[in-house]
Amino acid sequence: MAIIQIATAFNIDLEFEIAEFHKRLLAYLIDFVLLITYLFSMKYLLYAGFLMELEQNVGLDILVISLPMLLYSLLTELWMNGQTLGKKLMAIRVISLEGGEPTFGQFLLRWITKFYEWPFLFGYIAFSGANLILYIFTTALFGIAVVIIISVSPRSQRLGDIAAGTVVVNT
Repeated sequence: MAIIQIATAFNIDLEFEIAEFHKRLLAYLIDFVLLITYLFSMKYLLYAGFLMELEQNVGLDILVISLPMLLYSLLTELWMNGQTLGKKLMAIRVISLEGGEPTFGQFLLRWITKFYEWPFLFGYIAFSGANLILYIFTTALFGIAVVIIISVSPRSQRLGDIAAGTVVVNT
């Protein structure tokens, strides 16, 4: 296992085990399944349960479905000490390269770069099957790019971690 040493201001070196790729991937898949479950259950509730039409209620759809999905990783990492539900189940978390909990700005920067990893979740608004296939293809391409960046970076960081100065470690 790869270990990262972080020097603190008190001249004490902290050692953390960098999270293995398979743990990060499983955490991602758990979060993805949770978001897809939320998406389909809310779609069913709004449009089958309340008999609403999507074309007339796009604003409500965005507010009730897309916004919580969009903010999921940012808010859970803020509220759960650098963990989403998937990360918590896989016993990994995000830490700052200074050794402490990341700042709000670091979480925000990680979250902004996550837009490139989750385009599929917002492709359902496209109103056509062809557009949905395009979103799935785009998601797969971005996913391959993320895997390549994680595998070539020295601390197994994705682009958002590199930009924010964070790393995912075992808890």
